[in-house]
Amino acid sequence: MSGINNNSSSSLPVAGWYPDPHRAGGQRYWDGAQWTEHVAAPETDGNAAPAAGQPDAGAPGVTGTPGAGLSAPASVATGVTIAAPVKRGLPTLKWWQWALVAFGALMLVSIIVGSIGGGRDQAAVTPAKSASTAPAPVREVEAPAAQPVDDREKMPGLVGHTVAEARAAVEAAGFVIEMPVDIGDDWVVLTQTISEGRQADAGTAVFITAEAPKPVYTLAQQNAIGKAQSYLSFAGFSRVGLIDQLEYEGYSTEDATFGADNAGADWNAECAEKAASYLEFSSFSRQGLYDQLAYEGFADAEIQFGLAAVGY
Repeated sequence: MSGINNNSSSSLPVAGWYPDPHRAGGQRYWDGAQWTEHVAAPETDGNAAPAAGQPDAGAPGVTGTPGAGLSAPASVATGVTIAAPVKRGLPTLKWWQWALVAFGALMLVSIIVGSIGGGRDQAAVTPAKSASTAPAPVREVEAPAAQPVDDREKMPGLVGHTVAEARAAVEAAGFVIEMPVDIGDDWVVLTQTISEGRQADAGTAVFITAEAPKPVYTLAQQNAIGKAQSYLSFAGFSRVGLIDQLEYEGYSTEDATFGADNAGADWNAECAEKAASYLEFSSFSRQGLYDQLAYEGFADAEIQFGLAAVGY
């Protein structure tokens, strides 16, 4: 110990237990010359520490009966401070306290080891993940060559439209339409020289053909036409004679006239056919045959054509 008294031994207190100058409430043994390392806590293990000044029979270098009276330490008698040695050991703990300390230390070691192992696993996984998610190198692709711009227009479809509709579509596309002069605006386009969708330069001419729109007939008109064509296929009729025959069949004058005019008859040919039929039936002079054809309703020009056709 470092706290050694340099005074003569006659002035030092006798060996024994005294209040520990470095540990409040505790006892430290004085061997008569210096403080020892022997200390005693109050009420340790249920036994009271030796009273101050009472030497311990078990203390080294101490003889006599425990409890013999001793005077105060030299610090009281002579004013000299005796430095008590300090015990630098572990605190006194019970067995269950040592068990808790050991368990806590074991848990701390387990946490440290787990953290180190987890860090290594993460370090092993991270490079693989980085390698798998690394973006693929970008390959440069050459841009396609610019295509020449075709500024020509496409020809619209004209077939099936009226001439008026076709003219408007062609002019809107920048083209020119050509057609026969006798075609009406309500006629229907039949053909076009430049097909639909073909490209052409502005101002290109497209030629069309067309037909007159088909008339829309009533049922009576359709039947009158059919009846008139039937009579014309059977014998020669003049226009007047055919209208009279249709009226005899029950058609109105309007429908009978419409049927005769739209049956497609050639009245000159009908007159020649009628003159021939009369000559087959009987002999006629030129004037007699003329009068008979006039009675049938043929016009003078038609009669002249018919007489010439049979040789008069």
